Amino acid sequence: MKISFIDSGVLVTATRSVGELSEKALAILEDPERELASSEFIRLEVIPKAVYNRQTKETEFYETFFNTVT
Repeated sequence: MKISFIDSGVLVTATRSVGELSEKALAILEDPERELASSEFIRLEVIPKAVYNRQTKETEFYETFFNTVT
């Protein structure tokens, strides 16, 4: 199993982009052969902006992601 460190760029691309870029980012996040890792710094980079802009689905996506990573 591969361990992949996910940065804010992958998360933002998965939630805000459309088309091929979003699909590639989601493919990485949904790959069953990967164990995903991230950090509190990445959480602090993406969640406050989504909350401030009242992007509820985006915030829920980030919260779900951070609850499942190592």
